[in-house]
Amino acid sequence: MGTVALARADSRRPAARRLLALVSAGLLAVLAACGTGPGVGDSGEAKDAGQPLKLGLSLPALDTPFFSVLVADATAAAQAAGGSVVQTTNANRDSGQQVTDFRNLITAGANAIMAGVVDTKAIKPALDYAKSQGVPVVIVDDQPTAGDVYAVVKADNVSMGNSAADKLGQLLPRGGKVLQITGDPSTSNGRDRQSGFEDTIKAKYPNIQVITQNGKWDGPTSGNIMNAVLSQNPDLAGVYMASDTLYFDPVSAALNGRGRLVPAGQNGHVVITGIDGGVSALKGITGGTLDATVAQPVDAYAKCGVQYLVDARSGKKITVGPTDHQSTVVQKGAYMVDQLPAPLVTKDNVKDPNLWGNKAGVAGK
Repeated sequence: MGTVALARADSRRPAARRLLALVSAGLLAVLAACGTGPGVGDSGEAKDAGQPLKLGLSLPALDTPFFSVLVADATAAAQAAGGSVVQTTNANRDSGQQVTDFRNLITAGANAIMAGVVDTKAIKPALDYAKSQGVPVVIVDDQPTAGDVYAVVKADNVSMGNSAADKLGQLLPRGGKVLQITGDPSTSNGRDRQSGFEDTIKAKYPNIQVITQNGKWDGPTSGNIMNAVLSQNPDLAGVYMASDTLYFDPVSAALNGRGRLVPAGQNGHVVITGIDGGVSALKGITGGTLDATVAQPVDAYAKCGVQYLVDARSGKKITVGPTDHQSTVVQKGAYMVDQLPAPLVTKDNVKDPNLWGNKAGVAGK
């Protein structure tokens, strides 16, 4: 999903300190794997070239587990690169505030900025100002529609939809009716997760009938959809959620209200797959009510985002094609986009401590 649409949750300073300690060791070992070779793209004249990285973090919000993990991972990655985080700003989902935040970060001494965007169009003045000041920018988990950035780092959302569809299809060998709750199709992540899911179902699982409803990246909307579809389709066999962080709790509540929230292996179980890998989703997999999800690679967003900023400041160029960290850089319009792989999470690997949902769960204890 787009970064600003992630579900809200409490974030406390002691938890953030525990989270930073949790992620630092792993990031120190793998940061170097996110370099790129020479090729297309040019960072231009960087502010304070040759000086240590002074990272500014501009985030749409700071009240979600996703963003608390991203901050901890990015802080550890900056330290591993010999730099530091100058400041982290919170736009509180206000696109105008994010433009101001960029200026404040640069005034505070940031010579590179990593950002998640509130609004892919409204971010342009912030990007223009950063460019005028010689401050390179990397955008994570989304792609702006205008303005210059050195790189975009995001998961391959089409592939995420493919994986979720494949798992659901394998678990429904006889087919049946499946509800797809999409993200907002006005966003690139929403469109990609929908097309990836639908293309795989169409190509490989012709016995599955897909009922598609727009969840609009909104939790209550997804719960209402689940209730309405169940009332008309009591034989519903499966559900695909474009965002488990937003949809799994309300969808679960709706299923439970109709006696259909049944663990896998028991009569009446509804097969459910999703995308994001949030805390509730991982608990659902452990308990058997969620069959699988595709987790966002938040640690890779941070590691590769920081490395790209180091590259930008040193004048390094980006190449289109395979990287040395098992992803592919593609050019989408004016943007160089590193499409990172995302792991499918099942009961077999749900306890993996590197999953961002597990890091968030530990930090919340």
